[in-house]
Amino acid sequence: MTNQRLQERYEIQRQLGKNSGRKTLLAKDLETQELVVVKLLNFDIEFDWQDLKLFEREAQILQELSHPAIPNYLDSFKIDLPNSKGFGLVQTYIPAKSLEEHLQQGRTFSETEVKQIAKALLEVLTYLHSRQPAVIHRDIKPSNILLGDRSGNHAGEVYLVDFGAVKTAAQQQGGTMTVVGTYGYMAQEQFGGRAVPASDLYSLGATLIYLVTGSHPADLLGDEMVIEFEDSVNLSNEFINWLKWMTQTTLKKRPSSAEVALEELENPTFVESKLVVNKPKGSKVQLRREKDQLEILIPPVGITLSIVISYFILFCPTLFIMWVVCGLSYGAITSTTSTAALSYIACLILSFPFLSVMLDIWRKINFTMFGYTCLSINQNKIQWRYEIFGLKCFKSRPISRSNIYKLEIVDRTIDENYEQQPKHLVKLIISTAVDSYELTNFLSKKIKFWQFKIQPPIFTLPEIDWLAQELSGFLDLPINRDSVS
Repeated sequence: MTNQRLQERYEIQRQLGKNSGRKTLLAKDLETQELVVVKLLNFDIEFDWQDLKLFEREAQILQELSHPAIPNYLDSFKIDLPNSKGFGLVQTYIPAKSLEEHLQQGRTFSETEVKQIAKALLEVLTYLHSRQPAVIHRDIKPSNILLGDRSGNHAGEVYLVDFGAVKTAAQQQGGTMTVVGTYGYMAQEQFGGRAVPASDLYSLGATLIYLVTGSHPADLLGDEMVIEFEDSVNLSNEFINWLKWMTQTTLKKRPSSAEVALEELENPTFVESKLVVNKPKGSKVQLRREKDQLEILIPPVGITLSIVISYFILFCPTLFIMWVVCGLSYGAITSTTSTAALSYIACLILSFPFLSVMLDIWRKINFTMFGYTCLSINQNKIQWRYEIFGLKCFKSRPISRSNIYKLEIVDRTIDENYEQQPKHLVKLIISTAVDSYELTNFLSKKIKFWQFKIQPPIFTLPEIDWLAQELSGFLDLPINRDSVS
């Protein structure tokens, strides 16, 4: 197509890009002698009516925008030739490479440069999202961000291009759901056809993570669909936390606006309550979360030395008591006198409490090794549930969820008879008007093997932080912290 003319005005220089039914061309405007970008939508076999809808929307919105970091709308036209039909959109040409091209050519970015790029793009998003109705780009990624040459200590001028997926908040509310975006850079809500201004913030965060890691965000997704990048970068903790905040999978856990994100980037005041902590690596605690229900499934403690000793100590007395019970039962049945039979029966009755106690101890020890503890919260109630071998053993008394009024992490430096002193006793407490539910990092007292008690679940400190954030989001309660050394 080189040297061909469109509308007898735009002389094609070369092709810049191509995808389904679309071409992006670099052309010379013969009237102004300026280079321009011409986007063509062809009515060929790959044509989709949704593409036409997006193409027309891009032209309409670009006409309404005026920002130095966004291409200007110049012209649009129809193509009606015997061998080609479609539409054309003309924009200003920005002589700069995309971030994708820079990375492919081996360029690396310092934390300072990445922050400069982030600030520039947040200013653009502030402009777009503050319009009435808000303009949502929906496809922010490295190939849609242009970066000029370095200038002194500055990374270069930043531009946001390709508004082919753009949508306004008004169209979002009134139109049908359409999945638009690029996997790895799309926020979770976009997979359901929904996009809001915070969706652009997620895409920006994912793009910046690509800059600092050199890895596609899709390759960094963990089990919870969270981008895990901390171990592969050398960045300040403040900037890592900010990037994690931008890329939270839950909408309400992201910055509420581009202005808020920019303010936090420029003046870090980050607090933990802004950030959902990822599930710690190696944790065996399972979190089942649905719209109206959250369950924390805690695995059994397993086999410990105290349990092995308990088994050994219990085996002989249990065997002896069962032998006595069987002997008394046999004696009562075979006795030839009523007096002896009554004596056997009386002894048998008296031995049953001992057998009951021994069996209860066996049950508790078996539960400690094989039983699962579950804290279950649904829209109506909160309660503990206990399971062993897939069977529900028993449940605690349920308490109405409406009685839950506080979520608190209590951190105490304690000085008791432990192996190491001092230690931090940390508790995550869900307080209700009736009772409280506690998750702790270790036992408040050592449990001796001869006490034969069910050992309660013990959590690591990262697990407590993770569960606190999940509960905070589910219950819509802030995390109160009470730390005393």
